[in-house]
Amino acid sequence: MEPIRVYIVDNGTAEIKTLSERISKLRWNMHVETVSEDPLVGETSWSNKFYTLNKYLKRKYEGFASLIDDMIFLVSLDDPMRPGRIVEANNSAAEKLGYSYDELLEMSFYSVAGDLDSQIKKIRADLQIKGMCTTDSFLTMKSGEKLQVEICLKVLDLQNSIVTMVVARDTSAYRKVAAELQWRQNFERVISEVSGALKEYENIDDAIEKALGQLGELTSADRSNVFLFDYRTNSTRNTHEWCKEGVKSAKPHLQNMPFEEFSWWIKEMKKGGVHSYVVSELPEEASREAEILAQQGVVSLVVIPIFSRQMPVGFVGLERLSGQFDWSRADIELLEVFAGLISGVIEYSRFM
Repeated sequence: MEPIRVYIVDNGTAEIKTLSERISKLRWNMHVETVSEDPLVGETSWSNKFYTLNKYLKRKYEGFASLIDDMIFLVSLDDPMRPGRIVEANNSAAEKLGYSYDELLEMSFYSVAGDLDSQIKKIRADLQIKGMCTTDSFLTMKSGEKLQVEICLKVLDLQNSIVTMVVARDTSAYRKVAAELQWRQNFERVISEVSGALKEYENIDDAIEKALGQLGELTSADRSNVFLFDYRTNSTRNTHEWCKEGVKSAKPHLQNMPFEEFSWWIKEMKKGGVHSYVVSELPEEASREAEILAQQGVVSLVVIPIFSRQMPVGFVGLERLSGQFDWSRADIELLEVFAGLISGVIEYSRFM
């Protein structure tokens, strides 16, 4: 049997020599050696191997932990001094909500989960009966923004201390995808209905205005309209219009408008493409156009020229009277399809 090797690092004191002698007198299969430095320090030592292995496992764990995107809290819901006290929180909770770890531990979960108060009776009942509860809610970020989440609460007994583990999963991305999918379904439905309506050439004006209504509602516009050019009189007029409930019609004020008075606008329409404007930011040469738009209460608009036989014959537009200045790619895509359909109707009407 191999002897047990004992190494004693000599630090120059008398106690080390005495210790070495005493160990040597023990009746064990033991080899005692006094050395000047620790023989286990080095790249190949077992202690170094264990240290390296531990670092490796730690790195692997941290990599795995970074994949846990859910926010996790341990909460004392019924703390007599601080109801809803956050006892513990993971890194994801701090990062997503914008608080530091220490700030979270000073907070009540009730102040973070703003609408739980209205559901607390149901939550308590489920926790008492089932030991867990799931609900949709939101968490308030440090910036004041609200983060939509699905919350799962589960009662835990930690060393005779009852706490509630709260796992909050960010559902904002899922909701966005669901909203986009719903929008796309509505888009396809509206295009199908508009296309069908515009084939009813016996009552084309009613069909266009009905289609404008569907276009306006789907894009949350305040007005949608069609303007057509008359090259015989060198003027343009608002031929069709839809207005959101409560919004006044601008159509009566936009008739027989001479090209020369709106030369900047006519040049823009001849370029083709998509034109998105904020009225207050129109250039100096568009002062007349800005004046007319402001008189109708328009804050922002997006328009697409209608072409027939490679000539601009008018334009279709969406207007907002307040709020959002930007128009989404989806809004513009729908407007482009609509402009194409109107162009087809105009082409057809020339042969009627």
